[in-house]
Parts: sequence; C-alpha cells; structure tokens
Amino acid sequence: MNSSLTANTRSLLRSCVLSTLGCIATPAPGIHILNAHRIEKEIEPDTFRRLLTQLSGQVRFVRIEEAVKMIVNREHPDKPVVAFTFDDGFMECYTLFAPLLEEFGTNAMFFINPNYVDGDEQYIRNFNDNIVMTPGKNPMRWHHIKDLSQRGHIIGAHTLDHFMINSEDHEILHHQICDCKHIIENQLGTECEYFAFPYGKLSQANNQAIDIACNCYKYVFSQSDHKHYFSFEGRVINRRHFEPFWPISHVRYFLSCNKR
Repeated sequence: MNSSLTANTRSLLRSCVLSTLGCIATPAPGIHILNAHRIEKEIEPDTFRRLLTQLSGQVRFVRIEEAVKMIVNREHPDKPVVAFTFDDGFMECYTLFAPLLEEFGTNAMFFINPNYVDGDEQYIRNFNDNIVMTPGKNPMRWHHIKDLSQRGHIIGAHTLDHFMINSEDHEILHHQICDCKHIIENQLGTECEYFAFPYGKLSQANNQAIDIACNCYKYVFSQSDHKHYFSFEGRVINRRHFEPFWPISHVRYFLSCNKR
C-alpha cells in the first residue's frame, strides 16, 4: 500500500512539474521522432486532434522517411520538425492515428508484430495482458496494414512476438528479428527497411541483437536516450516516447530539449 502511494505520489509530482515546465517551454530546433502506442479510455480522437492542432503552430510535421533521412544525413534544421511512429499495431493505428495524421498532411511508421496480426483469441489475450500490459486491445489485420501501406504510411518490424532482444541465443534472435522482416515483405510485396526493438530501452537490447538487426534492416530504432539522435555507436536511431492522450504541455516540454 505504501509503495503504491509512493508511486502515485511520484507520478502526480512528475505530472505537475512537466505541466509547469511545459507551459513555458517551446520546441527546440532539430528533428524529433515521437513514438506512441495507444489510446486511453476511448477519449480519442479529440485529444490527439487537439494535440496535433496545437503542435502544428509551433513545429513542422514531416513524413517519417524524410525525418529519418535528415537524421542519417546529419542535417541541422533551424526550426523544430516532428515525425511520428507507433509500436505494436493496435487497431487505433488504423481507425484513428493514420486518418488524423493524413488530415495534417503527414504519415507515420507503424511497427508491427506479425504473430499478433495473425493471432487467435488466446494469443491476442496473452499478448495484451502479459506482454504489452494493455488489456482489451485488438490488432490490425493484414488487410488494414496493406491499406495503410498503400496510403503512404510505412510499415516496420517489431519482432514476431514483441520479444525482448537481449537474449544470448543467436538462433532465437535471428528468428524473431529477421523472420519478422520476411513475413512483412511477403504480405506487402515491398521491402521492409525499418526495425524497432520492443520495450525500447537500450538495456533491453544487446550488441549481438543489434548486429543481427543492422544486417537485416537499413534502419534500427530504440525508444530511449531521446536527447541524442543515435545510440549503439551510431547504429540505432532514438525516438521520444509519448502517448496521444498526454497533455500538450508535457509533449512540448519533451520537444524543448536540444538534440545532439
């Protein structure tokens, strides 16, 4: 009980600090990739639309492939530019996030887990409840994903089963990382060049896994160390975690960091 109260207190204090700092923060020049996952309590799409509307007055939205190219080319824009990615492939990616981003003239990259896409009811429930800890979600199926691809969104790989890639088992790592790519390519008929490792913290991947990923994909992403463009000796592109239901002040604060 005390532990729960302490955690709740820390969360409340953090929220208050971010809200206060975010009120005076402005997005810093640079290339910002924001990464999200889900909606909460069916309050979308209004909160995400408001966030995009407010942000659009302070930043320039760019297509995700353009943002990646700018980062790889070591470009230094004198104004903030923002692109979006979404992990795990929940249905709201198709029903809400993609259509709203299209309204603002941009796209997103959706990192998917093929076994979740193809999962039966038991697999989906276990994935939601025990792996990503987001009960009650539904996955996009292949016809949704193909439609997103045809509309100009980018489909990336996220392992077959949302597998944490800090294992020492080379065979399992290769299966989870590379077979994921082949399934996506077979389904979409296009090359899959992008991979984001699940959970996203740099401690949740190891050098062996990053070697495999870099040999399979042109671009590899984390969700960590967002103040720096790269990790793992320049081989991994870092993204900043947010969720579409977060207050605009929090997002604005995170965008105010000077990226290196």
